[in-house]
Amino acid sequence: MRALIVDHSKVFRAIWQRLVVQAGHEPMIVDNAAAGLAVLSRQPADVVCVSLSLPDSDGIDFTSQVRKLDNGQSVPIILMTSSTDKRVHRRAFEAGITDIHPRTRIEELFERIRHYVSEQDDLLGGRVLYVEDSPTVSRIMIHVMKKMNLEVDHFRSAAEAVEAFDPELHDLVISDILVEGDFSGVTLVSRLRESHPDKTELPILAMSAVENEARRVELFRLGVNDFISKPVIMEEARARIGNLIVNKQLFDQVRQQRQQLYDMAMTDPLTGLYNRNSLTEFTRKLESSASRRDIPLSVILIDIDHFKSINDQHGHLVGDYVLRELGELLSSSCRDEDLAVRFGGEELLLVLPWCPFDNAIDRAEELREHIEALKPAGMAVTGSFGVSALSPGRPVDLEAVINAADRAVYRAKAQGRNRVAAMSPEEALAEMTAEDDVFTIDDDDDAIRA
Repeated sequence: MRALIVDHSKVFRAIWQRLVVQAGHEPMIVDNAAAGLAVLSRQPADVVCVSLSLPDSDGIDFTSQVRKLDNGQSVPIILMTSSTDKRVHRRAFEAGITDIHPRTRIEELFERIRHYVSEQDDLLGGRVLYVEDSPTVSRIMIHVMKKMNLEVDHFRSAAEAVEAFDPELHDLVISDILVEGDFSGVTLVSRLRESHPDKTELPILAMSAVENEARRVELFRLGVNDFISKPVIMEEARARIGNLIVNKQLFDQVRQQRQQLYDMAMTDPLTGLYNRNSLTEFTRKLESSASRRDIPLSVILIDIDHFKSINDQHGHLVGDYVLRELGELLSSSCRDEDLAVRFGGEELLLVLPWCPFDNAIDRAEELREHIEALKPAGMAVTGSFGVSALSPGRPVDLEAVINAADRAVYRAKAQGRNRVAAMSPEEALAEMTAEDDVFTIDDDDDAIRA
């Protein structure tokens, strides 16, 4: 970092010298405005810090002169003053000052400068879809973007750009409003916004040589994030492109973090399957869809046979390994619309939309065979399977279907385990009713008799 310091105080210049050298940067420190202007006329600086009071001028007049130099048009200039006079501040910003900082807090200012300059020097990374039919403008803009470490897909027509646009690939769309081809940049903006209305997911930067306020307002209503007038000021373009890219990537990070938090809340960390929390949320969607469309819906409940013995004899780490292997097996056997859930400690649940009862029984039998052949940790592991399904024409009650599958699991265990048993919700309800009728209460002596 090349920092030019213009300060009349010998003490403050010494502090600046120490800070700059300790940070490993090149010091350029002078005590008056003329010397500062002479330095900048010979070589560029990354940042300029100037005191308000100078022996031959003041920092504001110095800034006005700097802005006329080739090396001074875009350099950040920080005015060092403890003055709170609004008139001084207004005059400073009108002259081209970038920011104002208390002169007595040099170390704080130095840290701030280092951060500011590093932001200027950072390479962004990303990909831009760029629409421009002017060879001269496009050559300059592409050069600017490549210096920012951006990849550029350049098209002369908006129609070609629409076909090439990829929301997973492009971080920004830049388009001139008047381009050759069947439709204009305005149409490009309109079509992209129809399919991608969220401005944080797809930022669009419009460019135009037409100075028409009504047209500019129309563009913002159509959904552009920002606008640049032609002829383009390259530093302005760099700043606007950088802001849009950075904001988009920050929003992407936030969305990714939210998704990760959601996945953590909805996923069982051991098996990678969904957990009971997610089942409640998905149940509402599945029941609504099944009721509206009258679709078949089945469930398969799996209880790992003798799982407690596996933990007791081989340890919980081996038991966890068995669960992970079975979780991977279930995940690999699922269709996109299926829901695989760790339902309990050693119970695994498959919810199968668009799967009739008979098909679910066949799938359960296939899974039973796969689990028997899996032999996780070199052990013979089997499961007892319960299958149930919505009855055609009946109101949707997924809880009743799962309860029926649970009762079917007990039937499979009673029949010797490592097998599939099926039960409809109506059959399960009849069975539970029969069990309730077995026991009655004698009101006279409160005796329970069979």
